[in-house]
Amino acid sequence: MTYPQGARLSELAPGVPQIELAGDGFSARIALLGGQILDYRRDGQPPLFYVSPITLCQPGKAIRGGAPVCWPWFGPHPSDAAQPAHGVARQQVWSVDDITRDGSVFHVKLRGPSHQGLSVELAYRIGLDGVDIELATLNHDERAHTVTAALHSYFAVSDVDAVSLRGLENAPAHDKLSDQRLALPAEPFRFNGEVDLVAYSSHAVTLADEGWRRDIAIQPRGSASAVVWNPAPAKAQRLADLPDEDWRRFVCIETANAGDDARTLQPGERHALGCHLDFSCRD
Repeated sequence: MTYPQGARLSELAPGVPQIELAGDGFSARIALLGGQILDYRRDGQPPLFYVSPITLCQPGKAIRGGAPVCWPWFGPHPSDAAQPAHGVARQQVWSVDDITRDGSVFHVKLRGPSHQGLSVELAYRIGLDGVDIELATLNHDERAHTVTAALHSYFAVSDVDAVSLRGLENAPAHDKLSDQRLALPAEPFRFNGEVDLVAYSSHAVTLADEGWRRDIAIQPRGSASAVVWNPAPAKAQRLADLPDEDWRRFVCIETANAGDDARTLQPGERHALGCHLDFSCRD
């Protein structure tokens, strides 16, 4: 494959290739392990994504950070506890279908693993106006399949205490920590302690970071659920691939088809889950 100007294939770790993109005023990296974007930044500004400095980068292990792909199930497998959490896509090496450049915008198409009659593809559009991700599932089987999925974005923040989330006010939600159904507050959401919930909304949301004085805009497509997660100190200490204090450096706002938002695909049917991610800095 011939790569366009500004794109190259390099090695993230032994046996783990990555795509590096260098555009006019921005750069990005996509790991083929998991097919996930690891880094996007504009010149002179903080990165959009957080990646754990001690995460393992090897086939069979999920990379903690960037935007991992949870597919074709989110969370534990619905009927087989021996299956990996969050599906098979995060732990396998994806293949490159195409990389092109249209002016200052890169287009990257990746093909992921097949699973029981389902196939999956990722399409990235990356430019100075941000990152667009589309996860497409196709059912090749002769029977219907129910799919849950998420783009598990770890957004880098100045400090978890300095951020708030707008756009999910009053949304119905499932708090997975207490296993309760509830409505989110009428004011912007703040991260006080461990958070693990599924909010049922298709609205755009904004992650406001007062420390870095920037707003991250998340515009979902093909989604009526958003997963909101931060481990807080106690759980962070139980995660071997996360430094104990780094829970302060990110929050996860995941564009999803999770919980009640599961999608059933009939034979031959395709579903696309996507989001556009952008940010603006305040003076």
